Amino acid sequence: MTDNPNKMPKWLLYSLIGKGLLVTLITAAIIAYAFLA
Repeated sequence: MTDNPNKMPKWLLYSLIGKGLLVTLITAAIIAYAFLA
């Protein structure tokens, strides 16, 4: 791998962002459910 480590592939970047959003949404949903239940 002679690529620049700072230049991530677009799909990898998007998958990381997507995972982060998914975790945030799930966490928010659990917290909201805990407060509303």
